[in-house]
Amino acid sequence: MIMSIKKIIGLSLFLLVFAKMEAQEDNVWNLSRCIEYARDHNIQVRQTGLNIRQAELTQKQNKLSKMPALSGSASHAYNFGRSIDPTSNSFESQTIQANNFSLNGNGILYAGGQIRNSIKQSEYDLKAAQADVDRINNDLGLSIAQAYLQVLLAQDQLSITKNRLKQSEDQLARTETLVKAGSVARVALLDLEAQIATDEQSIVSAENALVLAFLNLKTQLNLDPDYKMALSRPSFSVPADIDLNIMTVDMLYQEAVKNQPQIVASEYRQRSAETGIDVAKGTLQPSLTYFGGLSSNYSNLAQRATDDFITVEQDFGDLEVSPPLVPTPITVPLRVSNEIPVFEDNPFVNQLGDNFSQNVGLSLNVPIYNKGQNRINIERAQLAVVSAELNTEQLKQSLKSDIQRALTDARAAYNQMRAAEKTQAARTVAFSSAEKRFELGAINTFEYASAKDALDIAKVNAISSQYDYVFKLKVLDYYLGKEIILE
Repeated sequence: MIMSIKKIIGLSLFLLVFAKMEAQEDNVWNLSRCIEYARDHNIQVRQTGLNIRQAELTQKQNKLSKMPALSGSASHAYNFGRSIDPTSNSFESQTIQANNFSLNGNGILYAGGQIRNSIKQSEYDLKAAQADVDRINNDLGLSIAQAYLQVLLAQDQLSITKNRLKQSEDQLARTETLVKAGSVARVALLDLEAQIATDEQSIVSAENALVLAFLNLKTQLNLDPDYKMALSRPSFSVPADIDLNIMTVDMLYQEAVKNQPQIVASEYRQRSAETGIDVAKGTLQPSLTYFGGLSSNYSNLAQRATDDFITVEQDFGDLEVSPPLVPTPITVPLRVSNEIPVFEDNPFVNQLGDNFSQNVGLSLNVPIYNKGQNRINIERAQLAVVSAELNTEQLKQSLKSDIQRALTDARAAYNQMRAAEKTQAARTVAFSSAEKRFELGAINTFEYASAKDALDIAKVNAISSQYDYVFKLKVLDYYLGKEIILE
């Protein structure tokens, strides 16, 4: 029994630890997860996705326009006063209760190619909308990468600041020993205590910068600001096999113009505008449609004959016939006997069959004059093509300018990084020398603190320039159509 309780307790502790570790891992985000999550939850991406759905519906509607249209109708009416009986077309002066049923269909045989070209145009529009989503995803990926690197940079700056505080505290402890030994004046302790206070303020500023960096990333991910988030730190290093000097703007541009979604979308819209001219020209052509229909009706006044007859005799009196028509006057009785059929109410179902009618036909519509609207629409379509061409050209010019700026920025970032690395190496040597000279009493606290500040600034500049260079390389990858990753 005791062993069972121990096992249960041990298992419970294991499950709690495992659940905690799993929860912690769930809060750890790498760049790929951030980009994927943003593409699924970012509001701008979701709004652009609606444009794809709209384009899909338009395409579906254009394709279905080739199919015939079918509609049915039914009516029930009461007519009062003198009105026409729909089953006999005769005037009646009593209330008529009537029903009418019809089924009508129609379709297009030829419409100047408008349907075919509309389908083709909607396909271009759909591809353009899909390219727009790709552009938003690419821009979002680059923006997320920048925000991600900003968080890592803020973490490194906070780490440098905390390490600086620890060094100051360690130096204070060593200085207290030197003061007791009489090697350093006591005033040095006050300077170091002031330096420690300054370092603590720097930590507060660095922590605030880290919070703001996380907030910026969460905003782009559409996450709650209070969400506990941690970033996995990639073990990436600055690429050493990239020679920016051999890269040219034309080389990057020729590759980018083939894969940048905004260029692809603009070219599809240009083709759509060109197809719009054919759609507009189709309105000048004759159109041929077919139609057909079924109909029937019912009236409460309708009658039908039965198999029974009523004999009706009519007496028109006597006819006296006098000579010379006859030898002697005679009297001839005039009697007429007629058989009149018996009528009854015609049932509803019978009337539907008796009144059932069909029609089928063709309709030709030849446009002759429409106040110049069709010609104006063609000119508008032609202007839309020119506008689309100019938009494509402008996007290509902007793309080339952006690539030139990105390449220049990358080269500048590389030079700044190398300069910062050299500065850090020099400042490290200088601080090491200053630290030894301070302990020997050869320099005062102010000179020691200046050397330490210069080293810390060099460290921050070095790590900042490294992150900046990595991001500038990712911008070049963006224009080359490569996936934004940090390894």
